[in-house]
Amino acid sequence: MLFAQKLFLAGLLSLASVFSSALFQEKVTPQMLKEKYARGTIQILVVPGHDNESYGAEFRGLTEARVNAELGKYLYEFLRSDEKFIPFLTRNGATGELNDWFLDYLKKERAQISNFRKKVKSITKNALQSGEIVRNIKVYHNPAADNTSLNLYGINKWANENNIDIVVHIHFNDYPGRVYNKPGEYSGFAIYVPERQLPNSRASIAIAQSVKETLVKFFKTSDFPKEQETIIQDQQLIAVGANASREGASFLMEYGYIYEPQIHDAKIRSVILKELAYQTYRGIKNYFLENPENANTTLLPYH
Repeated sequence: MLFAQKLFLAGLLSLASVFSSALFQEKVTPQMLKEKYARGTIQILVVPGHDNESYGAEFRGLTEARVNAELGKYLYEFLRSDEKFIPFLTRNGATGELNDWFLDYLKKERAQISNFRKKVKSITKNALQSGEIVRNIKVYHNPAADNTSLNLYGINKWANENNIDIVVHIHFNDYPGRVYNKPGEYSGFAIYVPERQLPNSRASIAIAQSVKETLVKFFKTSDFPKEQETIIQDQQLIAVGANASREGASFLMEYGYIYEPQIHDAKIRSVILKELAYQTYRGIKNYFLENPENANTTLLPYH
């Protein structure tokens, strides 16, 4: 995700922005997710960001869409190897194209997705005007192109309809002003989650915190000044549930910067991407375990 889409604006967090507003009631809580895990399985949708036409960040021919797809494939495979998780993947890790099941959904449900988008945006607009919720923008994002926006709302609609417990969006970063074809000055990962007034905020933040605690043991957090919190609450990103469009937990990973040597170097890239995916899986798994530290080395025979 390009930092050209991230210009910070001032915003004050009011008393109204406690977890979930009166208008947007929680449909999932951290405890509900843990209880569901204890009883059975958790459904997880993995969404590698961008596509072959709109490829996101780029450095010396390496596109974000490409590394997103590869990392997404690894994360999907780790989740699928765990009997407690039922994963889904929106893009093919080899070709980068949308998988047929999701492409068919977007085509068949296009009108319904458009209506869904209009409805949730209208509800939020009216709530802002009435003061039921408060605009709280820490990071400004340029509006997504119409087709991209529709696809993202389509992901949220499909996830809601199919009782998907967790949606993980995969991205890599860049920022405006970087000299073309030269590495930039920032590095490290950050995690974007729904802002506190959104109905899926608490559950999303809880899982994101577990993922952060696992990743930070192996990878550095973002040193971009505006991402110093690492876990960043966001009200605008459709991916995490803007306009209360997402009922379950959702978070968006910015795993690092596209120009970082370990990502750009073809000799080690796959190893790093697999490690990032594995630690993300571990972070999700750890959230559901009573004693995660005792189980970290035995979750999968990866290491």
